[in-house]
Amino acid sequence: MDLFRQAPPLPMRLLVPAMVMVPAFVVMAVWLGEGHEAQAFVTAFSIGLALRVGLRFEGLVRRLLASFSARQTLAMAVPLALGPLAALIWLDDPLWCQRLQSLYFVVVGSMFLSDVIGQRNDMAALFWPWDRMKPYLPALTRMMVLYHASFLLLNETMIRVLLPAGWLVFWAVLPVISHMILSALILTVVQAEDTAARN
Repeated sequence: MDLFRQAPPLPMRLLVPAMVMVPAFVVMAVWLGEGHEAQAFVTAFSIGLALRVGLRFEGLVRRLLASFSARQTLAMAVPLALGPLAALIWLDDPLWCQRLQSLYFVVVGSMFLSDVIGQRNDMAALFWPWDRMKPYLPALTRMMVLYHASFLLLNETMIRVLLPAGWLVFWAVLPVISHMILSALILTVVQAEDTAARN
């Protein structure tokens, strides 16, 4: 429990998508009426996803600019930000919305796994570019593979056991869950590596 108490506070702006998305789903479900729950789900999820992407877009651009030119960054950032949203609106299927989160964990987890296999720390260096974190990057790279695999399993489990409306609430609070767990894991890695170095 101490690790969770030491976790840095979650930026409140990350809760904005949830505070907009959940009421939007309720309003859409009532407005559209019975038989249109799927449309209400996709619309509310698309709103939440657009807000979540918008809040993280600046950070994504900043990380890409550290390794790529401005033109390359633009060419990668815009499709990454708008591509999934456009695909979901076109497909108009709640299951595709749910599986998008699983796809995210697969893609990012695979990138960390590629670093582990290649004995690199490129992805971890993008996430934690500060000099003080360099000694921990190898361990953080391995940890992120397990982190994304675990959240992939969690999301697939929630898809199977929850109704779409329940899964939408889970997705709304997912940033809080992932922030707390990731912060605790990072602290665990840092403490374990520091202890090993002293011994």
